[in-house]
Amino acid sequence: MKKKHRFLQKKENVIVFPGMVETLIADGLAFAEESNYIKAALCFDEAKKYIKLDDMILSVYVLTLLETRRPREAKEICESLLAEKSPVFEQMVELYLTILVELKEYKELDHVLIRLLRDYNFSQDRINSLLQLKDLSIRLAAEQDILIEVEDSPLVIEMEKEKLELEYFTSLRFPQQEQLLQQAFHKNIIDSISEIKAIAESESIAPTIQTLALLLLGSAEVSDEVTMKKFGFKGKVNPSVLPANTAIGRRDAITEYVHEFLQKDPSKLALTTELVHRHAYALFPFEWEGYQDETVALTYIDYVDTLFGIGSLQSNPLLDLIKLVEDSLEVVDNE
Repeated sequence: MKKKHRFLQKKENVIVFPGMVETLIADGLAFAEESNYIKAALCFDEAKKYIKLDDMILSVYVLTLLETRRPREAKEICESLLAEKSPVFEQMVELYLTILVELKEYKELDHVLIRLLRDYNFSQDRINSLLQLKDLSIRLAAEQDILIEVEDSPLVIEMEKEKLELEYFTSLRFPQQEQLLQQAFHKNIIDSISEIKAIAESESIAPTIQTLALLLLGSAEVSDEVTMKKFGFKGKVNPSVLPANTAIGRRDAITEYVHEFLQKDPSKLALTTELVHRHAYALFPFEWEGYQDETVALTYIDYVDTLFGIGSLQSNPLLDLIKLVEDSLEVVDNE
């Protein structure tokens, strides 16, 4: 009796055994459920070679790509689902917006938000959240344009000590100050140490520029003490041997708590993380002194809630510090 063989499908000279694709998809879903996103993504990568994945599977695939640092591929899938007006897309809005923030595609983020607000029926709370994000996207896009404009500008061709003198330096706009110091990282600054030190010590300079000046001194292994003053903090710092505890040094630990608490709210997660990172840089070499990482993370989350119009907070020293830092950054953003 002849043995019967089931028909074997071929794709580009590769034999596709019956049930192989189904197994890959089942395994991918199981791995994703276990938060083993690397293996899950590999399963979906292989399965899509043979069939077009349905929308539900694609929604899980997007998550695995985002978790495995493949945001551009995730963005392409989201865009196809948006174009098709897929029923699952509305569930993935937060993921898609997070991807655009991560890629710093702020203008596209603004366009997508306009389309979402026009084409989808969201709750009022969701609409308020999207409008808040839209305001932020406009601000970040404008900031991005300014930096590009400055980078293309022939303002600074050569490093000149005179341009680092405090009187001239303070007459420049923020992006020009930033570019001057960034260019200085690639030049010999030995003759300009006293000018850069004066910039780092000046309270009339934006805190982020003070930070950049201090890091510039550190990169040149300058060991002269610098008296830093910002946000009510004051201390002497050796640029080449920075304090053990700084805001930048604590940033990752605080961000981990933010991820833990907001893993189911990607949009708010992206905004809170962005805020922590920006504030850490502005606070440097100081930090959220007297507060544990978890407390700092929770206070930032509560603060972001208020930006979305959710709840209200009673004044306390940590919240006051967060507001003070954010106000200083808004002044820079509005220049």
